[in-house]
Amino acid sequence: MMYFGIDLGTTNSLITYWVKIGDNSFDVKPIRNNKGVTLTPSVVYFEECNDENVVVGQSAFDNYDFYPERTIRWVKRDMGKDITYKVDDKTYSPQVISAYILKELKSNAEKDLQMTPGNGIDDIVITVPADFDIHAKQATIDSAKIAGFRNVHLIAEPNAAVLNYIFRTREVGKLEEKFGEGENYYIVFDLGGGTFDVSLSSVYLDETGKPNTSVISSSGDKYLGGINFDLDLMQYVLRKAIKLYPDHKKNLETLLVNAQYYNKTDILMDEDVKGTLSRLIKECEIGKIALSDENKRTFSFISNNGKTFRIEVHRAEFEELLVPYFEKFKKHIERVLKEASGKTNGRLRSWADFQGVLLVGGSTNIPAIKEMCKKIFGQEPIAGIDTFESVGKGAAIYSSIKNGLSDILGSYSTIIPHDYGIIENGTFEPILHRGSKDHKGDYKYIVPFSLDVRAPIQVAQRYYDAEGNDILLHIERINYSHPFLFTGDVLGITFQMDDDLMLWVGVEEECIRDSIEIRIENPIRLTDEEIVRARELLGVVI
Repeated sequence: MMYFGIDLGTTNSLITYWVKIGDNSFDVKPIRNNKGVTLTPSVVYFEECNDENVVVGQSAFDNYDFYPERTIRWVKRDMGKDITYKVDDKTYSPQVISAYILKELKSNAEKDLQMTPGNGIDDIVITVPADFDIHAKQATIDSAKIAGFRNVHLIAEPNAAVLNYIFRTREVGKLEEKFGEGENYYIVFDLGGGTFDVSLSSVYLDETGKPNTSVISSSGDKYLGGINFDLDLMQYVLRKAIKLYPDHKKNLETLLVNAQYYNKTDILMDEDVKGTLSRLIKECEIGKIALSDENKRTFSFISNNGKTFRIEVHRAEFEELLVPYFEKFKKHIERVLKEASGKTNGRLRSWADFQGVLLVGGSTNIPAIKEMCKKIFGQEPIAGIDTFESVGKGAAIYSSIKNGLSDILGSYSTIIPHDYGIIENGTFEPILHRGSKDHKGDYKYIVPFSLDVRAPIQVAQRYYDAEGNDILLHIERINYSHPFLFTGDVLGITFQMDDDLMLWVGVEEECIRDSIEIRIENPIRLTDEEIVRARELLGVVI
């Protein structure tokens, strides 16, 4: 029996599987794609002569140089948004683009494991940032269903990393050594291609010797990751080029202005300019990685007027570009420590009280990021952690746990990631509170006076935008109906968050204790009919 997990990343994605070996052992392995590697670029390319022929992965990434207008990247950042991508005269939602990536991963795994038709992968656990909002999570679930998965579950990426660490510790026979004395606390610093999370979890052994883990606190930013560094590096290279090539200042300044809006889907850009910037951003991605091992790197690009530019950038210059982000990281880290101290009655007052730091996500391989973490946490990160695969492997482990076939854990619990509630009289009334372990909450709603006493109830999530400003994300509208419902009557509203940290809402009339007929309007959630139509577009048959 095998169980599967997917790390659906902003820049790269990975599918893994859990497999039982003998009576008391199991292993977790990544699947290699058709290029023979485990990481598949999260890139989708629509061929020019036949846009029904869709290419996913490394080949799509290679075409990005020449056909940026036909290539879609970084879709993870748009999950949950009501936007579309246009290719020729067709439009595609983020759910559909993400489904193409998931379908590719599913197909690679089924081929690699020689699965026969009709016996493919039905169940999947997909990792999402701990900071993902409800809309983004719902869009991820819908994408997986479009791709052909029947049963879809989610796990926060830092939590998956902890599960993988527990498994690896068990594998080398060191559970007692690592987790044997009371509660042990671990920080996960997860910085990927497009998102950032920092999370604190406790791990302890119960009387049977099984590890138990619980999330204590978390914080993050779904708009912060390696792509930010790439965009900043691209602008830096252009600014340096303007100084070094004054005769081409006008052309370079045009590129620089457009570079500031490069990853905005709603900005129209000259095709030649976009082509130049697409080649340059790719050069910056490669150069960023190279600067982790080299002290300097020459960035070369051909502008839209045919001129070749060569710009030398030293590692110290690149690291200077990261400094503003360090402050953002510290803000989230301090938030986690403050919350953890309160929840543990002061047992966690400083980073000296923690047992270890797990670095995951490709961007943690940047030397300056590693050094920052060492300074903040006062200790070396735990060695041997695969920054690229640990989250995906944790997803497969969680899949086996969900199906009752893995005895690796005694218990696993999470916290509410954000405030959830309703808007009443223009005021947000929280029902589920951020950081709480209680996944169920109740609220008494008084039916307001109105020409229509069945005015919809607005469900909302307290969140923030890309600049960090607090906002209310309107999740859905609840329309309710009952023949004996009048102004002033009390409705009992129940919020419940499931294991996937998805929200479920129930409404009951208090006096007659009768369930109310409700209809929930969610602008992001796809209907069954929409999912079926999208499957037809992808050629998925289940």
